[in-house]
This record gives sequence, C-alpha cells and structure tokens, in this order.
Amino acid sequence: MSYYISKPALLKKILWADFALGSGTAVIGLAAYKVLASFLGLPVSLVVFVSAVTLLYALVALWLAMRDSPVVGWVRLLIYANAFWTLVSIGLVIGYVGSAAIFGAVFLVLQVVVVGGLAVLEKRCISR
Repeated sequence: MSYYISKPALLKKILWADFALGSGTAVIGLAAYKVLASFLGLPVSLVVFVSAVTLLYALVALWLAMRDSPVVGWVRLLIYANAFWTLVSIGLVIGYVGSAAIFGAVFLVLQVVVVGGLAVLEKRCISR
C-alpha cells in the first residue's frame, strides 16, 4: 500500500513545532545538564541521554520541515520513532517517578504527552 501526505501545510507546522520543542529541550538539557539533573532529581547520564536523543529527533524534524515536500517515508519513520520514544518515556516514568523530584516527574510525563501527541498529529497528516 502506498502512503501520501494528505495535509502538507499542517504537517509542516507540526514538524516545525516538533523541531522547536525538541531543540529547545535538547539545547537546555545539554547546556545545563548538571543543574537540571539536580533540579529534576534525575541522574546526569539520563538528562544527557534524553537531551541527545531529543536533539536527534529535532534535527530530523527540521530537515523534513525545510524540504519543499517532505518525503512520506521519512515522515513515517519519524512517526514510528516518536512512538518508540513515547514507549521509552513511559518506561522512564515508571523507572524514575519514585525517585525524581516533582519537576523531574512532571518533565518525564510531559515527554510522554508531547512526543506521543506529535506522533499522533503527524500520523493524521498521512493517508493511504
């Protein structure tokens, strides 16, 4: 079955949002990982890892958003990657919610909501 981008203008806006949210989180996390780890009550290695992965996702979203016409296969890959990262984030919530500070727990839950929401929104712009 063949897929196509059914809502290109909306998809571009979502991809730009994906880039903005991801890059903002990544840059702040990589620039201030020691302070953030203490504030969030999370291990430094986790803050750096989440920030690095988020930067990778943000760069893919940027690459797609900047194209005249995003390639449907790459968009689908980003959707699957966002869905996978949502599952990983659920695991992080389960693993760290008991030991994280309240802001850390909120951050982890927001990861699930935002990344999962982006996957759903991006998926709605693709049709068969």
